Amino acid sequence: MSYSDEAASPQLPAREAQKKSLTKLEKEERFWGWIMIMPLLAGLIVFYFTPFFQNVFYSFTDLGEFQIWTTISLDNYINLFSDDEFRSAIYNTLAYVFICVPIITVLSLLLAIGLNQAIRGQWLFRTLLFLPAVTMPAAIAMVWQWLMNRNFGLINQILAFFDLPAIGWLSDPDVVRLSASLVIIWSAIALKMIILLAGLQGIPKQIYEAMSLDGISKFRGFWSITLPLMIPTLFFVLVISFIETLQIFDVVYLLFGSSSMVDDQTMTIAYLFYKYAFIYHEKGYASAIAVVIFVITMVLTLLQIWIGKRLKAQ
Repeated sequence: MSYSDEAASPQLPAREAQKKSLTKLEKEERFWGWIMIMPLLAGLIVFYFTPFFQNVFYSFTDLGEFQIWTTISLDNYINLFSDDEFRSAIYNTLAYVFICVPIITVLSLLLAIGLNQAIRGQWLFRTLLFLPAVTMPAAIAMVWQWLMNRNFGLINQILAFFDLPAIGWLSDPDVVRLSASLVIIWSAIALKMIILLAGLQGIPKQIYEAMSLDGISKFRGFWSITLPLMIPTLFFVLVISFIETLQIFDVVYLLFGSSSMVDDQTMTIAYLFYKYAFIYHEKGYASAIAVVIFVITMVLTLLQIWIGKRLKAQ
């Protein structure tokens, strides 16, 4: 055996022992990792997965007011897709999505860019703009009901000052969808703005310094540098805005009430689910509506993610 072999041989057991000790440490870390996440997994199983599969099962039954079912069939889904009220709810929900989501995303980005500048009183503007995110939906609806009241609302008072006719913001079938969209946008912008602001502040300042040294204007720098770097954050905001708007319920319910005369123009899928589950007590039919909401949300979200990956690859 050469000198080099003799020098290397004592090191081999030490390395193997170190490798075994590291493997043991990794096993302990994995064990305690599973122990730490077990409460979360238990909560997901008990409060999410079990009710979800239970709801899927109930969607095929005639479950009623007293939690009793007698038959299993596809009748709920057959009746659902031939229901004019359901088609109207689908149309209204998609209208809210296509009206609100682009406006929420664009306005949130513009406000985030403004707040990212070195302006005086920046903390005050951030606080005021973030207030809708920490305000209860009931309070938001109450304020907007007062603002949009046909007889004494502030908006109609301003219109009257300019000799313009009063508008039935909460009663005119041609206007109520726009009114609900306005409240949805106002209440959703704050959180999205904070997310985009965090994304903007995560861009290294060295990039902007190099841009300034190269003589690139701020406008060109926004389109060629800032916007491409913000695409992942923008896409995240777009997806969560889409999901939130697709499942909108509280704004419509609190603004127009459960006995509104404009249900055909304001009814959403989530509101329709509430109506059949807790007013009509047709829980099997309501479960079918919930399953459809889940499928629509999942399909469109996956489609958005696929489009986002394609854009990122380009």
